[in-house]
Amino acid sequence: MNFLAELRRRNVIRMAGLYLVGAWLIVQVASTIFPAFELPGWALRGVILVLAIGFIPALVFSWVFELTPQGIKRDAEVPTEQSIAPQTARRMERVFLMLAVLALSYFAVDKFVLSPKPETTFAATAPTLDATLLPTEAKSIAVLPFANMSGKPDEDYFSDGMTEELLNVLAKVPKLQVVARTSVFQFKGKSGDVREIGSKLGVGHIVEGSIRREGEQVRITAQLVRVSDGFHVWSETYDRRLDSVFALQDEIATRIGEQLVASLVVSPPGTARSAIDPTAYDEFLKGRALLRARKDMPTAITHFRAATEKAPALAAAWSSLSLACEAWFANSVLTSAEQQQGLACEAEGAERAAELDPDSAASEHALANMARSRLRFAEAERHYLRAIQLDPGYPDGLEDYAELLALVGRVEESAHESEKLVKLDPYFIIGWVRMREVAMARDRRADIEMITSKLRSLSPDTGFGKTLPYIYALSQGRADEARTALAKLRAARPEWVKQHEIALSWALRKPGVDPTQVDAALLGVSFGGYYQILHGDVPRYDAYVEATGVAAKQYYFSRLLISRPAGHAMLRDPRVKEKLVEYGFVAYWREKGWPAICRPLSETDFGCGLEPAATRPP
Repeated sequence: MNFLAELRRRNVIRMAGLYLVGAWLIVQVASTIFPAFELPGWALRGVILVLAIGFIPALVFSWVFELTPQGIKRDAEVPTEQSIAPQTARRMERVFLMLAVLALSYFAVDKFVLSPKPETTFAATAPTLDATLLPTEAKSIAVLPFANMSGKPDEDYFSDGMTEELLNVLAKVPKLQVVARTSVFQFKGKSGDVREIGSKLGVGHIVEGSIRREGEQVRITAQLVRVSDGFHVWSETYDRRLDSVFALQDEIATRIGEQLVASLVVSPPGTARSAIDPTAYDEFLKGRALLRARKDMPTAITHFRAATEKAPALAAAWSSLSLACEAWFANSVLTSAEQQQGLACEAEGAERAAELDPDSAASEHALANMARSRLRFAEAERHYLRAIQLDPGYPDGLEDYAELLALVGRVEESAHESEKLVKLDPYFIIGWVRMREVAMARDRRADIEMITSKLRSLSPDTGFGKTLPYIYALSQGRADEARTALAKLRAARPEWVKQHEIALSWALRKPGVDPTQVDAALLGVSFGGYYQILHGDVPRYDAYVEATGVAAKQYYFSRLLISRPAGHAMLRDPRVKEKLVEYGFVAYWREKGWPAICRPLSETDFGCGLEPAATRPP
């Protein structure tokens, strides 16, 4: 109590309160003023850091020194009769009250007067996103989907494709942060104030416009809007022939870059691209629209083939052809001959794209996917990393790299890359699917619940969010939880649930299950491998993987890693070890490092399904 009394006498407690309230007020004012002067983000962080560092010295100063009629002196030098600590205390209390009133006033004005009121249209239609996932740099821009003014809804692919091409050109501008495609396309066809949209996307400027196409003529109107005040910085209309569409995209991007140079200190885009056959470009955009939607891959492949025939030097068409072929055999039930056809198509497109444009992120992405399809994981990793280096804002390459890390058991690194992905493009649903795989591997229920909610809000019509609680319980072998999750789906998907109930009963070794029904159920359900793992049936799991093809081979280890304890037990089986060698996992681990659950035992032998290295005795 004597020490506390001494703290009060020396006004240390008053100084602490005074300092904290004052520091909070300074930070709030700085966070409001700094953006108006377009100061970089580190300036505010610097103010916070300085204030934090100064807290302890302020308390020490209050302890050591005291205010006297002769000025500030060390406490030891002040005679008791000259001390005016009570007077100093009263002054500090008055200052504290004044700062507290200012702080409360500032909070009230900021909260109820200055804060923008949300538009009803966005509250009803836009997915809710965490603010931490959105870019906040001042040097940032979003390209909203250009309106299709042709009067033909089936030509949306053209206006959407032009929007994406312009976005890609701007993404190559140094020092300019460009919001990814999926995030901006969430606002397609939605009305709303540009300032509100910009606030949601966390950008300083927005590009919007319209496209009217008549035969081989195209009219594009584009405008650059400053989000802070809704002011139109620049607007222009272009009439061009389609054979000069690349030059037109470059010209628009250059004009935008020129307008941004003064305020954002960025450089305009670089070298212009050559002309293109309009029909080839049209085929390319039609194919890419299908590829983006993951719909009708054979037709997408046909469009890309037509584009490469009409414009053999168009590297983007070749890389897109490769990526479409990979999507076809990775997400379809194909015969062995069709699988080989898809692999050959993937390789042809990737190799041709790399010849034409070796410094393209899309070319490197296609090469990486080709290597991964051939189970050459270390080679795939090198190409993914180069794709990310060439274009850090390219979400597709980052997504596949995060997936690769999960496939080979580098769960924590996959988590890091997946988090980067959803920050780069919060509306990219496959990014959240990557987060799902990581959460299952970590067995983190809170993460699963958050991701389930996110998937349901972003894609309510797909099964990503609806089935996640069931897949999670199934992979962890939690029978009661799995049955409960499955029962919740019965009303909406009765036939789907019936097949999974049969498969689950078999996996749990329940008596009375008809073997013929089991075979039919396992063939008809998705994520069938989890049932075979839960049952502990190595031959059936291996047969399932072989029959499914190269995509299942890539997931051979990660499915076992996620499934505990059943999958971990299977990893100790010699037959599983043979497959880990055959499918390229062991070669990767020997070059890049072993996952926690595996380790080398000798030059030629290894063990998996073992306790993590961190828990093993030395």
